Amino acid sequence: MFYTIRDHTVFSHPQPPAGLHPIAALHSDLAPSVISNLHAHLHAWGEMGLSPGPITPDRIWCNTDGALAFVFNGNDTPLPISHVGMAQELAAWFVLLDKWTDASVVIAHARAVWTVQELAGALTFTSKPFLPAALVYMPPHNWERVAMALAVAVGDGALDKTTA
Repeated sequence: MFYTIRDHTVFSHPQPPAGLHPIAALHSDLAPSVISNLHAHLHAWGEMGLSPGPITPDRIWCNTDGALAFVFNGNDTPLPISHVGMAQELAAWFVLLDKWTDASVVIAHARAVWTVQELAGALTFTSKPFLPAALVYMPPHNWERVAMALAVAVGDGALDKTTA
């Protein structure tokens, strides 16, 4: 089953929603604007208090508009987020996107969506023991690069949105 969130409502689809493709098939189309939209769609899961489950490329479908769906097997459905919020999912999300888009771009666009505290939470989980094995063993081996980019973003603090 494919699950999406649109306008604060969860939708289930027995087939991939129209126009969505596996994220790995779109890796060359992940421009900064697409990254921003994907971030916004993942953020919606957290706003709903739901976890999309493990962040692995085989479970994520999207398009160049940033629409996002997650595949759940069998009778599995989205579960409430854990006591650490979306921190573990965010860490994996950033590592996954950095497989195809530079970490500095991924994190720069993430700063416009998530708070410094949320990014700091993700930093906690940006290491091998906390990441899905599918990401750890998928080249390039980039979790350290993502952790460094997150550390810099957290150290820089909140974005000053009045100077944009």
